[in-house]
Amino acid sequence: MRLHLIRHAQSQSNAEGRIQGHLDIPLSEQGRREAVLLAERVAAMPVAALYSSPLRRARATAEAVANRSGLDLVTRNFLMERDVGEIAGLTSAEVAAKYPDWRRQRHPDSAQDTVPGYERDEAFHERVVPNMLALVASHPDDEVAVVTHGGVIGAFLRHALAITMRRSVTIPNAGITTYEIRNGAEHGQLLTLNDVCHLNE
Repeated sequence: MRLHLIRHAQSQSNAEGRIQGHLDIPLSEQGRREAVLLAERVAAMPVAALYSSPLRRARATAEAVANRSGLDLVTRNFLMERDVGEIAGLTSAEVAAKYPDWRRQRHPDSAQDTVPGYERDEAFHERVVPNMLALVASHPDDEVAVVTHGGVIGAFLRHALAITMRRSVTIPNAGITTYEIRNGAEHGQLLTLNDVCHLNE
């Protein structure tokens, strides 16, 4: 099967440089354009099933895909972004002012011990990876599109590719990463990473 991991189009908070986490933020004007272009791309692919995070920025992106392709859209809570606790809605500068020790350490893992409400790595992994593998197993012969968030895509790729660094993969808005799994194996082959060719109108 082929799993197309798609980050949502640009949100208003992306445009403003604000951290989102579980905040339910709409797409920006640019994001709405990106969603249309993404939908055209996915409609040309043999995708059999479409899943999305229920957060508005992902769901709106996936709805554009569903409307263009005729696919039924299914939302799954495990596809929500990491809960970033009290830094949700802040810019990087505001985070640096509020949590200077964390920013000085320049180590992203320290956030789980510094920021109240920040979803710990173990909990985030356990929410995302087993559920993603179960989704994959339910579509052994299909191509599946999953519209979600950068953190979720990164968590799955770190598991699939055995990457140990948490900040090793940057995921662009409306980018498509395709991972192929054969013979029911948990690990497969990365075919594309962060494909945004469809955004070049």
